[in-house]
Amino acid sequence: MLRAAGDATRLRLLLLLVKAELTVSELTEILGQSQPRVSRHLKLLCEAGLLERFKEGAWVFYRAADQGGSRGGLRVRCPGLRIPRTIRC
Repeated sequence: MLRAAGDATRLRLLLLLVKAELTVSELTEILGQSQPRVSRHLKLLCEAGLLERFKEGAWVFYRAADQGGSRGGLRVRCPGLRIPRTIRC
């Protein structure tokens, strides 16, 4: 799990997705990276259990994994992690 979050781009994705549910196209725009690159990072984070992927109609959204019913699943797995109020990515 920590290895999956060890990359700077994946850490930025985690911080964004703790705060909001976003699509790949929204994430590529925010990060300024290509769609295949962002998709690869998202896949690795999902496989590590840090993110959830869900469909709404034709759109696929990503969000931080929901562990134990709380919206901050990442905080449940990493209790010492501090999420800043404003994310500067």
